[in-house]
Amino acid sequence: MSVITKFPRVLLGWLSAAAFFLVTPLAGAQGQASAGSSNATKKRPIAVEDAIRMTRLAGFEYSGGADSKGRVAQFSPDGTLFVIVLKHGNLERNTNEFSLTLFRTSDVFHSPKPDVVLRMSSSSNEDAIRRIRWLPDNKTLVFLGERPGDVSQVYVFNIETRRLEKLTHHPTRVTNYDISNDGHMILFIAAPPEQNTTELEETRRNGIVVWDQYLPDLIAGHCAYPDLCGDHLYWQERGQPSVFIPTPTEDRLSSQVRLSLSPNGRYALVGASIRTSALPQAWAEYKYDEFTRSFLKRRNSYILPFSRYLLVDIKKNSALPLWDAPMTGFPSVQWDASGHSVIFRRVFLPLNGTNPEERERRKSNVYDVEVKFPSREFRVVDQKGGQEQEEEDDGKEDDPKLPLHVTLEEAVNTPPKIYVSDTKTQQKTLVLDLNPQFGELDFGKVEITTWKAADGIEVTGGLYLPPDYVPGKRYPLVIQTHGFNLNRFSMDGLNDWSSGYGARFMAAKGIVVLQTYSLTRPEDRDRFTEDKALGTTMEQAYKKFEMSVYEGAIDSLDQRGLITRDQVGIMGFSRTVCYVGYALTHSKYHFAAAVLVDGISGGYFEYIAYGDNLDYDNLNGGGRPFGQSLAEWLKESSGFNLDKVHVPVRLEAHQSGVLEQWEWFSGLTSLGKPVDFIALPDADHTPVKPWEQRTSQQGAVDWFLFWLKDEHDTDPLKAKQYARWRELRKMRDENAKPRETAPAN
Repeated sequence: MSVITKFPRVLLGWLSAAAFFLVTPLAGAQGQASAGSSNATKKRPIAVEDAIRMTRLAGFEYSGGADSKGRVAQFSPDGTLFVIVLKHGNLERNTNEFSLTLFRTSDVFHSPKPDVVLRMSSSSNEDAIRRIRWLPDNKTLVFLGERPGDVSQVYVFNIETRRLEKLTHHPTRVTNYDISNDGHMILFIAAPPEQNTTELEETRRNGIVVWDQYLPDLIAGHCAYPDLCGDHLYWQERGQPSVFIPTPTEDRLSSQVRLSLSPNGRYALVGASIRTSALPQAWAEYKYDEFTRSFLKRRNSYILPFSRYLLVDIKKNSALPLWDAPMTGFPSVQWDASGHSVIFRRVFLPLNGTNPEERERRKSNVYDVEVKFPSREFRVVDQKGGQEQEEEDDGKEDDPKLPLHVTLEEAVNTPPKIYVSDTKTQQKTLVLDLNPQFGELDFGKVEITTWKAADGIEVTGGLYLPPDYVPGKRYPLVIQTHGFNLNRFSMDGLNDWSSGYGARFMAAKGIVVLQTYSLTRPEDRDRFTEDKALGTTMEQAYKKFEMSVYEGAIDSLDQRGLITRDQVGIMGFSRTVCYVGYALTHSKYHFAAAVLVDGISGGYFEYIAYGDNLDYDNLNGGGRPFGQSLAEWLKESSGFNLDKVHVPVRLEAHQSGVLEQWEWFSGLTSLGKPVDFIALPDADHTPVKPWEQRTSQQGAVDWFLFWLKDEHDTDPLKAKQYARWRELRKMRDENAKPRETAPAN
């Protein structure tokens, strides 16, 4: 698992600057783009509701944009059975519906009817069926499950009797677990009880000492982002009450850490993240990569690349650090059969107790190590060169010993379907057409296109064309940012992220949508960072390079005669909110409308509110907004240049992300500029619940149609929305009037 997927929404925002590093070969792309022609007279245009109801492969990694390889099916230990988990949204109930489909490997080439053995629904931001594992008896499945109005717990399901049993009954949501092979011992982590600090007796008497708290937590009175606040550790014998295991205060558990019980059930290893302020001093001596090293400068970052394993002794009910050395992921764990030793791959070793020469070696190298319990003595099994540590494998290949390969096949113009192939005979068959209803829809085509950005660097994106596209006709354009995946079929433009993205829905309404971008040539990966004209820091260069990507796209599509230059909208999400914001305040190109969804602006207010949690100083030249470097902030930060915004802006914030968008909302409002603001207080960074998805995606579609095409929905439920927007239009038109010059004295 990459570092990106290990941490919650704040890290996603911080790291998404790396989107342009997605380098995808273009071989065959043009052929894909020409496939799947549609007949507009027989099919209806696609709508947002079609995307919400679409059946998809379930799973955190795939939903986050990872490849489906190795994630489609879960095989039983003997390979005779496999299950697939699928999901789709239910707009009527505002839930997500999950199904567990069972297949027998011996039957898949004989057109068996899919056997849906279990259905569960979720009304939260979590999957209703996740983290599935088979027990060795080949008939028992264990997973984290959830039902509407309930919190997630560990469930067990017998595929022969079809009996479902809840193993844990914890008052808060269980976020991760491991279970012994006989199903008797369960180790799990769960969210802490929610406690409002403003209502505590201690707070009423003495107030709150503000030291290293997260500002959104202080405002909310509790943990504003649950994944950031740390979970609790428990063990339980089946049918018995759970037992709390205390962990060190500096270690933070979350849903993405690794838990591993020993075969004898005596010990366990639990991954934990460590806040920068709690790092042991010696850890700064290790030779980290540039990304990890940057966190050492921060007093109290909530974005945590540093981690370690805790050794849990079940009998003693204790959890202590395995050793005094850092990790930057959660390396794989290989227990011996007795459960008294374990092998780690590619890990740093402790520096203490070594001679100077060995100490220097350990700073720079990682090793394969066997550790014995309970002594925790270790020996080096094999030394590896370099600094990179092995991280959790979230993209594993199908087991070559299995008789079948189960694959999900899709492309930009090809909706996903699931196939099975025989590893020996190569016989292949379709087992699941996930969305047969797509035959009724007119999707239009996605064309792979390239253009030039700064320094002539070539970039690639997906151009979503209207179903009734006419060559030579000019259309309004919306630029969607945050990368493009030409290996995925997407309803909205990028990995089915619902955060304001709406590529096919806008194309159905006569708007050309460009989803940017990946670099065409790998050798261009670092070129722009060497151009000091773009910025003194890498982050500043990202920002300016992104603006050149948008400008180059407008030039390219205009030269093709495809777009109307004065009808260009642009959308930013997460990290690209600050890039789009920079373009709106610094580009000489005209934009007609903008949408900024749940992301950072890199402004002064955010810097004060979030401090060292994000790289605002590097975004704006490398200094802080005080003293001599303030001048660079005044020039670079979009928040100090909102007077240059001449475009109606729609803002959207999720959970406590209102703080991230507040500078833009407050600034534009005080300047009398048109701004719309929608807050979804319970939405995930990428909305999960159907009503939130519809609000985010349909809102963006309506916004761009209103400003680019002067069109509005006649739905009476949207009357207030359009009344508000018509007032914003008056404001825009008033601002566009030439100002009278005051007479000279």
